[in-house]
Amino acid sequence: MSKYNLLLTVFTGLFLILISGQVTAQVPRSAAKAYEKAINAYAVKDFDKTFHELGKALKKFPEYSEALFLSSQTHLDLHQDSLAKIDLRRALNIDDKPFETGWLVLAELDWSSGYYKDGLYDIKQFEKTVTFRTINRNNELKAKYRWVKEGLNFSFTAVLNPINNLVLQPLDSNVNSVYPEYYPSMTLNGKTLVFTRRVKSENGKYAQEDFFESKLENLSWTSAKRLSGINTPFNEGASSISGDGMTIIFTACASPRDGFGKRNGKGSCDLFESKFDRTTGVWSLGENLGKPNSSAWESQPTLSSDGNFLVFARARHTRGAGSDLFGVRRGDDGKWGVPFGLPGNINTPYEEESPFLHPDGKSLYFSSNGHPGLGGLDMFVSRKGDDGLWGTPINLGYPLNTHNSENSLMVEPDGAIAIFATDRSSSKGDLDLWSARLPISVKATPVGVLSGVVLDAVSLEPIEAKVVLINATSGDTLASVISNKFNSPNGFILPLPEIGRYSFEVSKEGYMFKIADVFSIDSTSNERHEVVLLERIITGATLSMRTVRFESGSSKLETGYQADLSKLASWLKTNPTTSVEIVGHTDDVGNTEVNLELSISRAYSVIEFLVKSSISESRLSHSGVGSSVPISSNSTDKGRAANRRVEIVVK
Repeated sequence: MSKYNLLLTVFTGLFLILISGQVTAQVPRSAAKAYEKAINAYAVKDFDKTFHELGKALKKFPEYSEALFLSSQTHLDLHQDSLAKIDLRRALNIDDKPFETGWLVLAELDWSSGYYKDGLYDIKQFEKTVTFRTINRNNELKAKYRWVKEGLNFSFTAVLNPINNLVLQPLDSNVNSVYPEYYPSMTLNGKTLVFTRRVKSENGKYAQEDFFESKLENLSWTSAKRLSGINTPFNEGASSISGDGMTIIFTACASPRDGFGKRNGKGSCDLFESKFDRTTGVWSLGENLGKPNSSAWESQPTLSSDGNFLVFARARHTRGAGSDLFGVRRGDDGKWGVPFGLPGNINTPYEEESPFLHPDGKSLYFSSNGHPGLGGLDMFVSRKGDDGLWGTPINLGYPLNTHNSENSLMVEPDGAIAIFATDRSSSKGDLDLWSARLPISVKATPVGVLSGVVLDAVSLEPIEAKVVLINATSGDTLASVISNKFNSPNGFILPLPEIGRYSFEVSKEGYMFKIADVFSIDSTSNERHEVVLLERIITGATLSMRTVRFESGSSKLETGYQADLSKLASWLKTNPTTSVEIVGHTDDVGNTEVNLELSISRAYSVIEFLVKSSISESRLSHSGVGSSVPISSNSTDKGRAANRRVEIVVK
């Protein structure tokens, strides 16, 4: 529920008192008559007459608290919060008995307008009332009191402790214009920026939202151009572009006259998916995502860099009625599954919206007025834990957040620079895109680009293959894509975090698979390019697995995720007619006979792992050769490490 709906709900009780004629003050008859006319005018939403009659009543009797309460309510209905505050404070100071909860409403108004000290005073006044002494009988009022008080305390402290050395600056005029710009999104290499701009419609009567694109060239953004194919005379907004720049998930909303136009929709706003055609340079119109959409309002998507996980905001029908963040995964068939509320501590009874999932896969930025903030929608970050739950959100701090509503934030792949929409002073338009360097506490993990192409080892022709980046410690998939044989030299693009140990796996049915450890991006570059050669499955084909981990001097496998063995089991399931021999190898340190026995035992441990993974033992055999077949010199640590391996031989 939004803040203003709550305010109107609180005032409903007061209004029932007002219209029942239970006036607590002794007022002149002429003032009471004007007040009665004001009530009648308010009931039919004739606000001009309401103010006119209230003015007459207050002129006759300036201490007429009931008239001031009604004036405050009317200003709220018209979203004139500053005027509502003036009348409400006057009324409460005259006599708060008819509406003691008014102090809490006033505290919330002060909070939302940045008057935090005044708001804390209002809270103290509320805590002196009879209503507060019985607050435990009203759970809704108790929850609101805690929400407002926590927000005011947080805000007061945040302003006293601003972010040090924060530099906020607008993007250049090639991006920002006299029109509003918002909802930025960026490709994984940081060189393409896509955003929404609200422009004049083709018929000139109304504004419409379209997508624009700017390229980073020589450290500057090029002049923004409207995307071709995806834009229509209707509204397209809130886009998210995939890491490889080939897919856009976006929002389109139905108009009262034309609905979704040429698109098919379900609710007031739906999510659609558009693909880029490299040959024509045109984006597709966009297909409805299907299951993620409902009769409600779905919007503001953020797509994982590999294009397989989506986070979006959903409200019952329209914004301002409370919204939550949902997630949904793409299946192996390319279709989106059933969405689910994000697990953990993100969603509240209030509004969560404008999510951005950083390419590190574990930092989710979003806006909310349900967590302690500075008065409006504030920007937060939540980290995904090893248990899959999203942790307690961290407010990005003041002055990134203010008493106004801040949203529409994204963080560049380097994890340090945020781009967000704001209407702060000196910006060029109504809303412009600004950048800021984030404090360390709310940065994301820096992410580079792991790109490449998969080739047939014999023909050297590009082939389609599954490319997966896995956390080598936990076994969690960070990204998974199908290498496109038509996109050479970059058949695939994956995010590669700077911190952590990762397993890079490539596989295709009918081919041997490839697996390698990737520890981080290169220290001198945030990009890494790989050319992967896959060999067809033929008798005698071999595959070396160098990251199988055994306990020291033992044939017992280490506990934890075994990337090589897990992939081997998966590969054998994908190629059910293939049989293999497991061959163990050691370095030359120690006794030759002991090494031979160790290599045989380790090979058998791999057999046991595969059998437990539902691979038939009839397809498996094993042997060991000790240190007799080195592939590198045993005179160095690196060479000995290479020689300690397990090989797979196709039988």
